[in-house]
Amino acid sequence: MDGLRGGSDAELAPRGKRPVGAAMGGDSKFWVFFGSIWLTVGLGFAIVSLGALLFVDPADMNDPGLLWAFLPVGLILTAVGGYIVRRALATAARDKRLMQSGIQLTATVTDIRRSPIDINRQARWYVLYRYEYTAGRRLEGKSRALSSAAVEGFRPGDPVLIRVDPGRPEESLFLGTE
Repeated sequence: MDGLRGGSDAELAPRGKRPVGAAMGGDSKFWVFFGSIWLTVGLGFAIVSLGALLFVDPADMNDPGLLWAFLPVGLILTAVGGYIVRRALATAARDKRLMQSGIQLTATVTDIRRSPIDINRQARWYVLYRYEYTAGRRLEGKSRALSSAAVEGFRPGDPVLIRVDPGRPEESLFLGTE
């Protein structure tokens, strides 16, 4: 992780307190926006192609077959955008539920891994952690994709706060540190 932080451990400033909760929550708004773009473009393609196919005389068109190609492209883009938006909203609802009714526990960082997706050319990182909800049952969790600044102070072995669903203890939400 030295490349991430830009220096050796000796050069780093002491770690301060990390925000708890929504500040460590990830990129739900980005994914809703991103999915909405795909959804809107897809709907645009589908509506324009359907409108032209239904209301324009085929004799007036140079190549009506091209419009038939836009319809499936529009439907596919709409489906992809809808899936992205739905998944982002479901994740936000899950996080809200865990913040309201989850049980707060302390977990231990096991690893920090780079996300395969960069946002705005900025690397994103996952904090992996292990926790026990019931005696002897070890569970593992992963944070949302976080910025480099948000994860630079974490090291394997560090304690972190999480919230766990009491009905489904394998569902957890990464909060950060106190």
